[in-house]
Amino acid sequence: MPLPSSRIRAPRKETFFAFISPLTVLIIWELCSRLGWADDRILPAPTTVLVTLADLAREGELWEHLGHTASRFGVGMVLGTIPGILLGLTMGMFRWCRIILRPIITVLYPLPRIALFPLFLILVGLNETSNVLMIALGPFFTMVISSMAGVLNIDPIYKDVAASFETKPLDLYRKVMLPASMPVIMSGVHISIGLALMTTTAVEYLNADTGLGYLIWHSWQILSLKLSLAALLAAGMMGSLIFGLFQWLERLLLPWQQQR
Repeated sequence: MPLPSSRIRAPRKETFFAFISPLTVLIIWELCSRLGWADDRILPAPTTVLVTLADLAREGELWEHLGHTASRFGVGMVLGTIPGILLGLTMGMFRWCRIILRPIITVLYPLPRIALFPLFLILVGLNETSNVLMIALGPFFTMVISSMAGVLNIDPIYKDVAASFETKPLDLYRKVMLPASMPVIMSGVHISIGLALMTTTAVEYLNADTGLGYLIWHSWQILSLKLSLAALLAAGMMGSLIFGLFQWLERLLLPWQQQR
């Protein structure tokens, strides 16, 4: 059965406006710089930033910093997300585990991550390990809370049926709890990506001599704002690519969610 023409046109309109809105902002920004309404030394024109970014890419410096940032982000996400999901599922499934651990999570979760950085430096040292562990903190707590909430929102009948079939704990994790709570878990991953990206940049400000965060901060210190904005643009493009890949993965894992 063919789709109505109105349903075909709707995605095209959405794509058009999704493209035109950032383009409009860039045009206004360019005009403000060209007409002298904004000081070019403080707010360089987008074309100047793009030229600087192209120069960085041609010289290879961009790819070096981008590679370090991406590797720190990737390792931190894995180290924070997987243990967070497992602990959250366990807390959701077992009441006494939830009673014992929830107060600890409740106390630690609101603490500013960057405020814990000196403690990590004392315990682990001034190295990449402390950087990665700091990045992992944000996804870890977010995934614990979202995974636990996903399990607690599962209809009790699923647990009763699994118990009646004497389902083993590992199968209960893999075949019941994880699939049923997957929509909530994926929402938590979406939030975790943003937290991990922000923490990666902050950590590179404080304890790195490579990475996009370092490049942004170092450029600001030497008052090269076009270089700082170019690095910021590269970080934004990397974040957009990561979110795009995650949305593709979400559609792959949760196809029924796309029908809503």
